[in-house]
Amino acid sequence: MQRVVRSLIFTGALLGTVLCSPSLVAQLQGAPVNSSAAPVPAPILQGKKAFISFELGDVSSFPSTYSGGPERAYNEFFQGMQQWGRYQLVLDPKEADVIFAIRFVDSPGLSSPQIRVGISDPHSDISLWGFAEEINGAFRKKNRDAAFSATVVQVISDVKQLVAPNGSPAPTQP
Repeated sequence: MQRVVRSLIFTGALLGTVLCSPSLVAQLQGAPVNSSAAPVPAPILQGKKAFISFELGDVSSFPSTYSGGPERAYNEFFQGMQQWGRYQLVLDPKEADVIFAIRFVDSPGLSSPQIRVGISDPHSDISLWGFAEEINGAFRKKNRDAAFSATVVQVISDVKQLVAPNGSPAPTQP
């Protein structure tokens, strides 16, 4: 609702019209977009085993823009999740409680390339959650590579924050 109202306020401002009171505008401009939290789906919180899926994204950026190949995001995400140790990583999606699908996206319509992670339930094929983080641009390849890796680390941090906000231990299954 706030995003829609903010959009209307912005559109109205561009058109020179006032769509709501000045006090509401001031209140909404300072409000976070996600000011209330919906519950995190149980499979993400209670799951013990995870499968990490490599989704082939845009391949034209490798190896010219970034070092490695299109599987680079998958490899770095897999290693980071393994180091975290929250989930036992399995090699068969049938054994998993959740599936993390990682993908590098560099489409012409985007302002910056992205690393995207979708989380789904392997039993129902329902999408449970998702993240998209932009890769900061850089002139030199070594700096672009560092930004790429930092973005993968940020996505892992997003997952950690979702599962265990404020660093608290994640809930376990009884």
